[in-house]
Amino acid sequence: MTTIAIIFGAFLFLLLLGIPVVFSLGAASLLWLLMNPNVPITVASQNMMSQLLSFTLIAMPGFLFVGRMMNTSGVTERLLRFSVAMVGRFRGGLAHANALASMLFASMSGNAVADAGGLGLVEMTMMKKAGYDPEFSAGITAASSILGPIIPPSQIMVLVGSIAQISVASLFYGGILPGILMGGSMMGLIALRAVFTKKGRTWPKTKIPWKEAVKTIPQAIPPLMTFVIIIGSIMGGVCTPTEAAVLAVWWAIILGICYKKLTWKSLWKTLEETVRTAGVFMIIMSVASFFAWIVTIEGLPQALQRTLGVLAGESQFLMFFICTVIFLIIGCFLDTGSAALLLTPIVLPAVIPLGIDPVHFALVMIIALIIGAITPPFGLCLFVVADVGNVPVKRVTVEALKYLPAMIFALILVIIFPELVTWLPKVLLN
Repeated sequence: MTTIAIIFGAFLFLLLLGIPVVFSLGAASLLWLLMNPNVPITVASQNMMSQLLSFTLIAMPGFLFVGRMMNTSGVTERLLRFSVAMVGRFRGGLAHANALASMLFASMSGNAVADAGGLGLVEMTMMKKAGYDPEFSAGITAASSILGPIIPPSQIMVLVGSIAQISVASLFYGGILPGILMGGSMMGLIALRAVFTKKGRTWPKTKIPWKEAVKTIPQAIPPLMTFVIIIGSIMGGVCTPTEAAVLAVWWAIILGICYKKLTWKSLWKTLEETVRTAGVFMIIMSVASFFAWIVTIEGLPQALQRTLGVLAGESQFLMFFICTVIFLIIGCFLDTGSAALLLTPIVLPAVIPLGIDPVHFALVMIIALIIGAITPPFGLCLFVVADVGNVPVKRVTVEALKYLPAMIFALILVIIFPELVTWLPKVLLN
């Protein structure tokens, strides 16, 4: 285990120096090769390429494109108007609408940053005009953005499923109820603050006459059909997740044409952003797959299994508790994609022999890691929302962390009641 300690130490040291994850992982992997001169260097290229040849992985850039195209085609404004019409009549209505719109947008984008940067700008502008404090608007926007990777289609689920050889469809179905629970917990906390806090009682209501509210429903149906197309085609056995992503891409383009928002320039810009983001994911994934091969060769998963077995004994709940604490801490320092790519091949092989459902564990890991997107010191969504809303990062952080109890509460429920994750996959896939 000395070798493992050295390469992990090198990896963490480089991270603390501010070097990007992909280069930190790559340097640690090269250090291992130098320490093992008998291993041919071709092993690195073979392992780095093998993971990228997965057919399932093609779905990831597809869902990336759909999320960006929804912002380009003006879908975000329609979803927000629908959300305001449904829940704006309650005190703090625009905050409720913020959370609800994020849930709806998550069913198309699968990305927290796309929510924070695209939908977030529209949400914060509307809340500011209604008289809400900029800090409060930014806080709920950052907090609700984490729903993106939990509610399908989720890019992180595609990555985890591809690495761990878990059915992506199972992960998609498994994320529906936890995502709704997480969004509902946030809205419940907003309602409590509106009743029991002095500031909350000053929040306005945004009442829309029912005749006007009903008119927003037809506007919201075409965008929401994206979710139906993806999940329905998979559930009906018509498409694989990868093919469903392609269908969703064409639907997003059709919406852009119908709404007269799509131009050749905007389409090219959306493609550029998609390729750039997908390229980063692919590079990290290729390097992480080689790093995972190294730690497997060195016996880390087996050692981790023995250690967790000693700490948790026969208690699966205690096992989940220990792993969740680790995930929450790591999520504070690494972006969700990098953390999932690094942890999945190390931790999953260690816990599955203990009788834990891999889909359940993967969803708990994803939820715990994405919570780190709004926790300091490196909460990515905090910086995105602060930049978009022109609010200091410190103030966004303070406000966003007020929703942490609701998130932890939802996460604990998912751990205690695995049926929240496993029920839908069993019903729909059977």
